[in-house]
Formats: sequence, C-alpha cells, structure tokens
Amino acid sequence: MAQEQLVGGWDDYINVFLKADDVKSQNDEYVCIKIEEVVFDDKKNLRLTLERVPDKFLFDLNKTNLDFIKSKGIKHPKEIVGKRLKFRKVTVTNPTSKKEVEGLRIDAIN
Repeated sequence: MAQEQLVGGWDDYINVFLKADDVKSQNDEYVCIKIEEVVFDDKKNLRLTLERVPDKFLFDLNKTNLDFIKSKGIKHPKEIVGKRLKFRKVTVTNPTSKKEVEGLRIDAIN
C-alpha cells in the first residue's frame, strides 16, 4: 500500500531568496548550511541555503559568484558548506526585463 504524502501549510512552501535589500552592510555574514543542485529549463544550477540567525535564505549561484568561489580555492561545491559569506551590492541588468536592478556579489568567504 502506497504511503500518502501529507501536504503542509502554505508557510512550509515559502522560500525566501536573499535580496539586495536584505544585506544591510558589507559586514553582514551569512553561513552556508546547505548546497544543492536545482534544474530550471533543463539547466543545472547550484543553490545555497544561507543562515543569518534567526533567518534562512536561498541564494542561486550565477556564473560570476560561482567563479568567485572557485577563485578562492574551493575545489568542490560541498566545501562551501560551513563557510561565512559576505556580499556587496551591485547594479546589474535583468536578462528578462533588460532593466537595471540591484544584485548581489559574493565579496568574501571565511
């Protein structure tokens, strides 16, 4: 007999992505507590789960942030778990809307 999957409340399915507005200072630190692979439109991407007590955020790595992590000598994606990350705000062009928006770049890894 198949087990029935129980569906939780709406709050169980709300994910909060880290946004530029969440970063108040370049000194704010976020600890990476998880990394996972996600797939959108048949394209693989890496997603970090970050914690800044008491909050948790999701952060998808773009090529610029991925290259920064690799440049810091992190040889395997799982090595980022447990590291403290700092971010800086940048102005970027949204690829869909072609409008300039505030984005985040990883600025330091400890």
